[in-house]
Formats: sequence, C-alpha cells, structure tokens
Amino acid sequence: MSTRWLTILLVAGLAGGAGYYYLQHPPTGKLDVQTVAATRADVRRVVSSTGAVSALVTVDVGTQISGKIGELNVDFSSPVKRSQVLARIESSTFESAVREQEAGVAIAQANIALQQAGVERAAANLHKAELDLSRAEQLVTKGAASQSTVDAALAAQLSAKADVATAAAQVDNAKATLAQRQATLDSARIDLDRTYIRSPIDGVIIDRVVETGQTVAASMTAPKLFTIAEDLAHVQILAQVDEADIGQVTSDNVVSFTVDAYPDVTFQGKVRQIRLASVSLQNVVTYTVVIDAENPLGRLLPGMTANVEIVTGEHKQVVVVPNEVLRFQPRGPAQAAIVQDGMSTGVSQLSDRGSRMLERLKTQLELSDDEMGKVRTALEAEFAAIKNAGPPGSAPASDDVREQARMRIAKVLRAMLSPDKYKKYEEMQRQRPNGPRRVTLWAYENGALVPREVRLGLADQSFTEVVDGLPEGAQVVLRVRERTP
Repeated sequence: MSTRWLTILLVAGLAGGAGYYYLQHPPTGKLDVQTVAATRADVRRVVSSTGAVSALVTVDVGTQISGKIGELNVDFSSPVKRSQVLARIESSTFESAVREQEAGVAIAQANIALQQAGVERAAANLHKAELDLSRAEQLVTKGAASQSTVDAALAAQLSAKADVATAAAQVDNAKATLAQRQATLDSARIDLDRTYIRSPIDGVIIDRVVETGQTVAASMTAPKLFTIAEDLAHVQILAQVDEADIGQVTSDNVVSFTVDAYPDVTFQGKVRQIRLASVSLQNVVTYTVVIDAENPLGRLLPGMTANVEIVTGEHKQVVVVPNEVLRFQPRGPAQAAIVQDGMSTGVSQLSDRGSRMLERLKTQLELSDDEMGKVRTALEAEFAAIKNAGPPGSAPASDDVREQARMRIAKVLRAMLSPDKYKKYEEMQRQRPNGPRRVTLWAYENGALVPREVRLGLADQSFTEVVDGLPEGAQVVLRVRERTP
C-alpha cells in the first residue's frame, strides 16, 4: 500500500519540480541521454557462501583397553571393510589373564565334584543313622536296651540330616563360584578380543594418529587412533550463510560450487538441511546449511574449501533491465525533459490504483461511507504535505518517502479508526505477502522522459526482471548529461 502512495508522490513531485526548474533554469544546451533496451535473459538469484567439504559419515576409532600397539595394518587413505583388523595391541598380558581365569574355572568345576561327593557321603551317613535308630527302638520294645540308647540313635539321625543339608549348600556355593569364575573368564576373553582394533564401517582411512610400538591409555574416553570416512562417492558441504540471506534458502535449493583444487570445474549439489543453531563470531551471525553433492571421481576431499552459490530463484528468458537503470532519477536539467502529458497520465493511473486500494481497505476493515470519506480526505492532505515538504525541483529519496508514507498512513488510520479496526489493519500489514515491488523507470520517447511504472521480480548482480509494465525492446534511461555549447 505504501509503495503505491510513494509512486504517486514521487511522480507528482517530479512533475512539479520539473516545471519549476524549467521556468527558473531554461536549458542552455542539449541533453545527452544514454539509454539501454529491455531485453530477454535468464535471471538467477543466488546466495554466496563458503564451507568445508566433509564425508557424510565420519567415525573416530579408538581403543577400550590400554597397552602397546604391536601391529599396524593400515595407513592413510587405505580402504577398509567392516570388521577388518586395523591394528592390534600386544596381547601377552591379556592371554595370560585368560589362562589364569580358565584355571580358576577348572578349580571351581573340581570343587563342585568334591562337594557333590560330600553330599553322597552325608546321605550314606543319614541312611546308617536311620537304621541304627530303627534297631534301637526295636531293642527298647523287647526290653533289651534302655531309652537312652534310642535317644542317642535319634540324635545321630538328626545330625546326619543336617550334614546332608550342609553338603547340598556347599554344592550350591561351589556352583556359584564356578559361575563367578566363568564370568571373569568371559571378561578376560573380551579384553583379549579388544586387543584387535577393527573397523566399524566400510570406508577409507582419512586420519591415523598412532604408530607401531606406541602405548595407548584408555581412561574415561577412548583415545582416537583412526578416523574413517564412509563412502566418499557422496560428500556434504557445511556452508555458513549470513543471517541476512538465510531467509531466502530452502531445502532442495540447487547449489553450484567450486574448489581451489579444480577452479575450472563447477560441481553441483542440493540443500539438504538448514540447521537452526546459529553461529556467532565477532558479532557476525551465520547459520549452517548442509549441502549434499556427488563425488563419483573422488576429486572432492574432506576439508576442501568450497565456494558455494545457492540458487534461491531462477527465471528463464524474461524481460530484464540492467540494475543501473533502477538508480536513475531525473534531476537538474533532466527534469525539464519530462513529458507533461505522460506525467499527467501516470498520475491519473496511479490515482485510480490508489482509489482501488482505498476500496480494499473499506471492504477488509468494514468502513462506513462516512469513515471512508474522512480517511480519503485525511490521506490526501498528508501526501500533499509530503510532496510540498522539499525544495522546488528536488526529488526526495525513495526510502525516505516510503518511510514517510508508511508513517503518515498509520498516523491517519490510528486517529480515525476504532482500536479493533486499527488492530486488524496492523494484522493485515504483517500478513501482507512480499510480492513483486513497484518502481518507476524512465523511458526516452520522442525526445522526452516518460515515467513507466513497472513491477520487478528476481534480480542478480547485473540484471533485474521486469514482471510487467515494460515491453521487450523498450528504451529506458540509464543516465542524462547536459552537453556544453
């Protein structure tokens, strides 16, 4: 909304300024008008950045035990397979520990056999005690023995039962000891197996930090011995994109990049991920963009610096103008060459668009006819004040006028609308889509400068797309100079 009012004000101000300047400073010489033609070309909007090439998966291989490296089977850049032995720690100490624990297991097994024999002996003693008790009871019945004989036989039988229970418990204890010794043996065998340093993945060795004979010590964290990159036929780039540009980047954006090793080769990739965690360095905030790329020939190596261009928009064979024409504004003698009929027509067209804009406000904010009339009158007065604010013949800077227009529109609506309707207007402004922006270009026709309101699209470093308002081949003004007589 403010852009359209800006264009109305800018064109009208230029018209008044041109007339004043022409009356006060009649041209003393001819104007040298340099123009360029609107042509068709491809426009690519890119975000430039740099980043490091890295493998998709990188694994640091360490050791869980301490010892001296006895064998080293791989070197830098060696291809490896999963479970392949990369190195081995001297195993004599661990082999001795395994043999010691195997002996302990054998002792525990023999002790179980010994305790089981004790159970059998206790069972035999219990059987004998039960027979003795039975005979003593028979003798007492016949009167051939006293009661004390029976009591002694009963005590012996109870003691034999206790011996059986004790022997059975000793067997259970021996079995538990065997299980403990077996677990210790398993642990010793695991440590022995850990003397073999194996590759966890298929890949290639990109770093080695150990030599044969070197002692490695495992503490809270495993020391790194090797770094393995998985499948360098597919790599990724971690590009750092400035916070001002990150809003343009989306997943699946096409990427082209080069590396210093092959400056004449352009590689292709695609954005896979935009990481939300920011990186701040010396008050510069960037975001990490992960880019996938194919590397079938293996030319991209981990750590290379990639000069990245992320294509955030591309239009083929559209009408474009050089970026320089967007900066041209008639000033000084050039204002006398502005065609008055064209200016009047432009103002009339813009006034019609302003009326349509006000009608949309009326519909969306549900304004009454009385409210609409007051808003229209107040806005016309405000923009007239902006137009007359500068000195005659001067063209206000577009950014200043745009900001003034935005502030004055908000001022008028805040004063004249109810709080609910003004809140709705603010919400409309926040949700307004960022469509093509409108600007005024200047055509040179029949010796006069003619304003052409156009809508702009994508822009690159050299050209800007013209969505509508300017046909292919139209001559637009690049600069104007006054020729000296």
